[in-house]
Amino acid sequence: MKLYGKKAALERIRQFRRSGRFPHALLFCGEKGVGKTVLADYTAMLRLCGENGDEPCMSCKNCRRIEQHIHPDVVYPLRKMEKYKVAELRSFITECFMAPNDGDLRIIIFEQLDTMSAACQNTLLKFIEEPLPFNSCIFTSESKAPILETILSRVTLVNVDGADRSECLAALAERGIPAEKAAELYGLYGGSIGKCIDGANGSDTELFRIAAEISSGLCCGREYDCAIRFSSVKTREYAGQLLTLLSEIFTKASAISSGGKISGAFSDQARQMSQKMSIKIISKLYDAVGELISELDFNPNLQLFNAHCCAKLFSVIESGI
Repeated sequence: MKLYGKKAALERIRQFRRSGRFPHALLFCGEKGVGKTVLADYTAMLRLCGENGDEPCMSCKNCRRIEQHIHPDVVYPLRKMEKYKVAELRSFITECFMAPNDGDLRIIIFEQLDTMSAACQNTLLKFIEEPLPFNSCIFTSESKAPILETILSRVTLVNVDGADRSECLAALAERGIPAEKAAELYGLYGGSIGKCIDGANGSDTELFRIAAEISSGLCCGREYDCAIRFSSVKTREYAGQLLTLLSEIFTKASAISSGGKISGAFSDQARQMSQKMSIKIISKLYDAVGELISELDFNPNLQLFNAHCCAKLFSVIESGI
């Protein structure tokens, strides 16, 4: 298993290892594609590896089985349930009262905690709050926002960042992606290697490219270019996805303007925007995109709606607020 990026997260995990005090519940939080589940697998290896040290040996029986996802004491509930449900979670928790199969520790990796309903999260609350000594939980999530405060207060948060440029390009090269294409993917998706790989397979690269070009056009006052890019979107589904991507750019640009740090997709575009526009304008653009998303279903003519999108965003910029 080769890890790219995640330097701060890895250092925290290794500190837990060195101290001998692993939290009973960890939450790995980061953008889609940054490798949160890979880090969860690595952490499971570190805890169950038969060798001592800051790194799992990668060759013992436990490490090999975890890498192949066949270890009986490293379980992924969502992969069995497909969707978290209260009844199935309760049944799973009951099973976890039994001792582990192959050792003295069971590691439960709850992926996509942010997709879990409040009822499901409440079902887990006592399980996290009063853990049995042989159960340890790792949660992954793209955002903290959907997670109940009662859950957040009982887990140890570890933020997971994407890879830097050189690491990302190296990871993509290992997968046979040409250097020029890899550089383009990094420019669109940042250090989210998973997103870059999906983009290389053609899943949504064109939409990301359109969003990046519209962002650049907004920054440089090229209204005609933006109008052309909007007009290339031919379905309502794509129009909605494009507006959502623009909202992400505006959110990140606003974060930079407020002194925050960002990573992942559209980092370059967000930095450019934060340098060219005031935070008030960026906030207004964010609000305008939200209004456009709500208007999408009520506009019968998509071509006219695309033109309306471009005009509305440039009217915000020209207002000089």
